[in-house]
Amino acid sequence: MKRSAETNQPARLNLLAMEGIVLVLLAIAVTGGFVLYRNALVKTVMHKQALSVDLVALKGKAAALAERSHKTETKTYEDYRVMLFMLDNVIESAAAAGNPDIAGALTGQREGLRNLTGTDHEIFLVIDKAIKQADLGFHSSLDDSIRASNLFILSVASIFLLLFVASWKEFHRNYTMTLIPLSRLTQKISQINRSIPESIHDTAEEIRHDLVLSPHSSEISRITDTLAEFCSDIEAKNKKLDELFIRDEKTNLYNYRHFKEHLIMEIERSKKAGNMVSIAMIDIDHFKRYNDKHGHVAGDQVLEQLADVIADQCRASDMPSRFGGEEFTVLFPQTGTETAMQISERLRLIICAEPIAHERGQPEGRMTVSIGIASFPQDATDWYTLINNADRALYHAKSSGRNRVCTFSAISNGEENE
Repeated sequence: MKRSAETNQPARLNLLAMEGIVLVLLAIAVTGGFVLYRNALVKTVMHKQALSVDLVALKGKAAALAERSHKTETKTYEDYRVMLFMLDNVIESAAAAGNPDIAGALTGQREGLRNLTGTDHEIFLVIDKAIKQADLGFHSSLDDSIRASNLFILSVASIFLLLFVASWKEFHRNYTMTLIPLSRLTQKISQINRSIPESIHDTAEEIRHDLVLSPHSSEISRITDTLAEFCSDIEAKNKKLDELFIRDEKTNLYNYRHFKEHLIMEIERSKKAGNMVSIAMIDIDHFKRYNDKHGHVAGDQVLEQLADVIADQCRASDMPSRFGGEEFTVLFPQTGTETAMQISERLRLIICAEPIAHERGQPEGRMTVSIGIASFPQDATDWYTLINNADRALYHAKSSGRNRVCTFSAISNGEENE
């Protein structure tokens, strides 16, 4: 009987090896499939984010054009052409993001752009609906990408678990060095499944900690290291997705969505604590002229350069963001109008002194900005009105000569800041 058992031992080992090879090949196939699927999801997330950014920029431009029309200013053919260009760009983004209904709805508004007035709310309703729909699509795609990452971890981990279960009968004498650590790993994987993504980093550290404290086999060491690396990889990818969600791709400043969320939060804090919250709207003077003369590539370089200047001059607590087009905005938490005015004035002077390519061709022989400031609760009762009033102050700075800082409180009192 002993000789028979020894004769069957190579056969059992060969069978175990074949089972291991099959499971490894299965792991490779699953890994490859998930990588391709997840890459496609990330690409979709980026398209949907681009659509949301383009829609916000289109709304801002339409609002500015409607406000000028409401004040009986003459709309030029150039205004219509720029709006039409932006609308076509959004339609293309909608098609790329897989939102043909948004593209169709906006296509029906092309003719309405020519006759856009301050009382014409139809196009704004269409754009607002498109923005909400695009945001929902973006969040849905982001959730799909995170779920795919989680499923990828669990699938590969399950294959490793199957590999160990298949070898359990042959290596039962290593019970304390294999199955007990394996049970702990299974518990850690279950924790990941319940608390993704917040506990990924903590779980990876706990897996490594358990490996040091408990006896284990070399196989457990390998699978533990692999799982820890998977956790680290998913954590890094989730952070990258978070950055895609809150950052403007061109300037690397925070995007409008992230700015708006924090503005609403800071205003709620202000209501409870009695602090002030200020924002500054910053617009590059004669930027269209610069783009037309030197091209959009040069214009994009100016946007990136000025974004770096704005970010460098802000305090750690401030939030510099790209509002859309050539407009930037800065959120000043727990800050009144006077302090926001001082920071903005310093920023305006630094931008005037900043060497910019081809700036001698600008009307003042240099690149300048106009800035409008509004504060809560002094100038507004909610976040939406605060943005509008800061924009009104910016418009006043533009109409009164550009290259200056104006506050809403000053223009509402019939005064102009020097």
